[in-house]
Amino acid sequence: MVATAHVCSNLTAQTVIDFENVVLNPETYDNGYAGSSNFSMAGFTFSNVYDAAWGSWNGFSISNVTDNTTSGWGNQYSAFPGSGRNSENYGVYYPEGSIQGNSSQAIDSFYISNTTYAAISMRDGDAYGKQFGSIYAADGITLDGTNGEDFYRVWVIAEGYSGIKDSVEVYLADYRFTDNSQDYIFDSWIKVDLSTFGILPYSITFRIESSDIGAFGINTPTYFAIDDLYQSQIEGIDENTILSIDVYPNPVRDLLTVKGENGILTLKDINGKIILTENHFGVSILNLQDFNSGIYFLELINSNGKAIQKVIK
Repeated sequence: MVATAHVCSNLTAQTVIDFENVVLNPETYDNGYAGSSNFSMAGFTFSNVYDAAWGSWNGFSISNVTDNTTSGWGNQYSAFPGSGRNSENYGVYYPEGSIQGNSSQAIDSFYISNTTYAAISMRDGDAYGKQFGSIYAADGITLDGTNGEDFYRVWVIAEGYSGIKDSVEVYLADYRFTDNSQDYIFDSWIKVDLSTFGILPYSITFRIESSDIGAFGINTPTYFAIDDLYQSQIEGIDENTILSIDVYPNPVRDLLTVKGENGILTLKDINGKIILTENHFGVSILNLQDFNSGIYFLELINSNGKAIQKVIK
């Protein structure tokens, strides 16, 4: 993996964003109607736009609604698991929206699931969305061309402080299996791991795709629920010093090959503790066999500047 990165001299311990700083009465939500607009948590901004004229919103709402059995748009603020991952509150996403931090922060992972509205629409069908697995559109008559091989997925698009982007697709429902018993609609919280990207993501946007598409776009309710975002604080970024470093394999099991300019290599753990330092002359082989599994940060420094690469063990 080739990485071109700005300087990152230290990472503090992880903290978790669980939306509990938003005070809600039981079985309620905040969709921005109070005029608060964006939600700010631990230095990150969760975008929210509320249109008072239409009573509509997009971006993120914060909810603790537990009703995971009632179908329809009126239950749009409920997570299909029935609660937040480890606490009452969670976020609900409806396009368009983003999560924005700054160049001193990074999101390592978060959890995602279906909303009740989207999940039941896919499971049973409704006036607009088809029943997943069916060969027919929502009207139950028109062949929709999918042959029942339906899916609902979210693209997670992350940007690092160096401007590099990477993405991962998360299937919240998948009916494309030859064995229909493997078809699923997620009703639990699943982890989205960004630590393998080789960048330190501080900005995240989303793109939703579905096999059920009509004349006006996606028929499936384009919602998902989000919770427990793990983030690290990055200190000591120098925007003017950039080097390239080639690190592989990553994730690594035993031996890590490092290629780049001559300099000094320093390996740090997730808390910024230095655990290895050695001189580097073009190519180095680091033996990580006895290291614990986890996230590390490899720094190359010379008179021209520095570079950092996240390493997964």
